[in-house]
Amino acid sequence: MGASRRQEHKREEAKRQAGIDATAMRIAQEAAAERQRQQIQSMRDLAESMTPDAPPRPIQSTLDASRTGVRTARSTRGTVKGLSKGLAALRIPLNIGGGAGGGLNIG
Repeated sequence: MGASRRQEHKREEAKRQAGIDATAMRIAQEAAAERQRQQIQSMRDLAESMTPDAPPRPIQSTLDASRTGVRTARSTRGTVKGLSKGLAALRIPLNIGGGAGGGLNIG
C-alpha cells in the first residue's frame, strides 16, 4: 500500500511540474511576442519619421486668384443658334437630280 501511494504522489508531482513548465513556457512566448510587437512598432515609427511631410493645402484666396477672367452670360437660345451653325457647316448638300448645283450626286 505504501508503494502505490508513493507512485501516485510521484505522478501528481510530475503533473504539477508539467503545469509549472507549461506556464513558464507560455509566459516566455508572450514576452517574446510583446518584444517583437514593440520592435515592429519602433520600425514603423522610424519609417514614419523618415517620410516627408505632405505639402500644405492651398488657401482659399489662392484658389480664387487662379479663377480670374471675365465670364459672359449665355442664353440657351444663343447656344442653340451657335450649335446649329456648326452643324450646318458639316452637312453635305445632296443633288437628287434637280438643278445645276454642286454637291453629292446620288440620283
